[in-house]
Amino acid sequence: MKMFKCTLIAMLITVASCGQQGLEVGAAFGLPTGDARFAVAANFVVEGAYWVNLADKVALGPKVGYSSMSGDEVVFSDFLEDAPNQNYLTVAAAGLIEFADRFWAGADIGYGFGANGFDQNDQIFGIPIENVNGFYYSPRLRYRFSDRLNIEAAYRSILIDDYDASSVTVGVNIQLVK
Repeated sequence: MKMFKCTLIAMLITVASCGQQGLEVGAAFGLPTGDARFAVAANFVVEGAYWVNLADKVALGPKVGYSSMSGDEVVFSDFLEDAPNQNYLTVAAAGLIEFADRFWAGADIGYGFGANGFDQNDQIFGIPIENVNGFYYSPRLRYRFSDRLNIEAAYRSILIDDYDASSVTVGVNIQLVK
């Protein structure tokens, strides 16, 4: 057991000391898709990640984000109703692979936590009110302008029971620490 712990510590120190790509923050704007498109006007996202290069063209790391889907006016047969904002905190494992010079593809896989409570009135928009947490995934394409600046297009989805809070976004990521 002692040997296993020593080996694990040595591996962690090695991974942490070589090839760190660094700390990154980003912001994105998007339009809703899936079930959210009926009650959401736009999606605003901020996120942060810490990347570690596993190889020359492969990076992995943890990522956290905050997604705010702003509610829209929804027309029902005899009345107009304002849909609530849908806010989610996302926690994910993320990965990127460089497939061509300056072009990267990647994905986030994790969990989205509902950051605001919904009540019985929100059921008319199809929003689940019992469980507002769900599986989060986000495939993405990225173009690296420089060592510190990226532009990114992503599909973001939080699957909650039978409800899909998803959007297509475009954003900018900035490398803070390299």
